[in-house]
Amino acid sequence: MKLVKIERPVLVVSAFIRNDDKFLLTYDPKFEFWRVPGGKPNNEEKIENALKREMKEELDIEISVDKFLGFGHDVVTIWKKKIGTRLILYFECHVVSGKIKKSEEVINYKWLTLKEIKNHDNLEPAMIDFFKRFLNRVNI
Repeated sequence: MKLVKIERPVLVVSAFIRNDDKFLLTYDPKFEFWRVPGGKPNNEEKIENALKREMKEELDIEISVDKFLGFGHDVVTIWKKKIGTRLILYFECHVVSGKIKKSEEVINYKWLTLKEIKNHDNLEPAMIDFFKRFLNRVNI
C-alpha cells in the first residue's frame, strides 16, 4: 500500500482533562496509540471552541478550557494510508457537565496521573515531544 504524503502541517488542539490529580488518556484506533483527546479546528473557529466541540463530539462532555500548556510536534501515519506532520496545542481542561462515553474515535479510556501517562506505552509521538519540551516548565 502506497502512503500519501500530506503537504502541510496539520494544526490540532488537545485537552489534558483533569479530575483531581489524574488526567484522561484515550485510545484512538485511527492512529493506533494512546493520547489525550482532541482534533482539528474548523476554518475560522476559535481554538477554545474547537476543543469544546471536539470533546462534545468524541466524548459527549462539556469542558472548560483552563490554560495553555504547550505544544508537541510529530509525523504520523493515519490508517496506514497517509503520512503527515502535526503541530498539537495542549490545554489543561476540566469537565463541566456530562459523562464520558466511548465513540468511534475513542474506543477505550483511563484516568492516570501525569507520571503514569509519561511512562505509558504506545503514546502519541507529539505527547512525547510535549513532555520533553515542557514537562518541567509547566505547572499542571
